[in-house]
Amino acid sequence: MFTRLSLSKFLVFFIIFVINTSYANNFSAEYKVSTTGIKIGNFSWSLSIKDNIYQTEINLKNSGIFSPLYKFEGSYLSTGVIENNIFKTKNYKQFWKTKKKTKIVKMSFDDYLIELKQEPIEEEIARVNLENLYLYFDPITSFINILNGEDEAKTIDGRRIYRLKKNEGEDGNIILKIKDYTNIWADHKRNDLKKIEFFIEDKFLPYEILIHFKERVFKLERI
Repeated sequence: MFTRLSLSKFLVFFIIFVINTSYANNFSAEYKVSTTGIKIGNFSWSLSIKDNIYQTEINLKNSGIFSPLYKFEGSYLSTGVIENNIFKTKNYKQFWKTKKKTKIVKMSFDDYLIELKQEPIEEEIARVNLENLYLYFDPITSFINILNGEDEAKTIDGRRIYRLKKNEGEDGNIILKIKDYTNIWADHKRNDLKKIEFFIEDKFLPYEILIHFKERVFKLERI
C-alpha cells in the first residue's frame, strides 16, 4: 500500500514525465512567512515545464506589522533542462535587497559551473576551485530534484557550496540536512542553517516549509 509520501512521488513522476512532454505543466504556491508566531513576509514559488525545459522562480517580500522595521525583498530565477529525470540548471539569477545592501548573483552552467558573477564584485579570492564543480545546481533546482525523488543534491548559491541530503521524517515529511558545507569567499565553515523540512501531500510543491536556523525557525505556510 502506498504511503502518503510514496503516493506523492508517484503522482509527481506521472505528471511531469509520463504525460506527453509537449504539454505544459505549471505549479505555483503562495506562502505566509512567520517566525515565533509573527508574520514577517510573503513567499511565492512557481515551476513551469515544457518540452523538457523548465523555469522556476521564488519571490520573497517583507509583510506584517514589523515591515517598517525589517524591510527585505528577494527574487530567485532558475532556468534549465530536464535530462534523465534530473533538473539541470543552465542560468540562475538571485536578487536580494535590504535597507543596508543590495546583492545580485548570476551563475551559468553546463554540467560544470561556467560562470559566477556578483554585484557588488567580490573582492576576496575564491577558496574553492569553481571550475571543478561538476553537477552542482542552484538552491531552487536542488530543492526540485529532492522533491522529485533524488536522495541528495550538490548545491552552490554564490557564496557557499554544500550537499543537501534527504531523510524522511516520521510524518512523511522530507528533512534536508546540510552536508560538506564550505564558504567560497571566507576562511571559515560557520553555518547557521541547520536543516530544512518539506511537508507534502498530493501536490508537487510543499504545503509547509520549516527552515531551521541556529536560534530561530522560519515557517512557510501555504495560503
